[in-house]
Amino acid sequence: MLWLAGIGKKTCAHFGGREWELTPREKLLEIVNVDGNKAPYINQAELFVKSLVECTGCSSTADQDGNEIPSTRVAGFLTVGYDNEDLLCLDPSDGFSVWCFYPCDGGDIEKLADSVDQWMNQAQLSD
Repeated sequence: MLWLAGIGKKTCAHFGGREWELTPREKLLEIVNVDGNKAPYINQAELFVKSLVECTGCSSTADQDGNEIPSTRVAGFLTVGYDNEDLLCLDPSDGFSVWCFYPCDGGDIEKLADSVDQWMNQAQLSD
């Protein structure tokens, strides 16, 4: 993820009225545990999707416009930060668009920007 190198020492991004904690590059591969399942931090969306599908039986979620999005797509999101319990994710299947994933609110998602560049141009980075 070359764009992470551009963030440098900045650990926080203000975007859309929220304060996102950015995960340092070296921690993206640290193992996290979600409901007994383990994966690198960057792949934790997959772990939450697995738990949600097991609990609800639903194989899709909805974005902010009510569009149905398959859970398999959300499972492919790359997690790069968080705000409270919400995950800041990139979608490699959509040109690395930027999304908020709400795993604790039923797994809904919200598209924040069409690309990492667009998101970076609008975010205010700070320490």
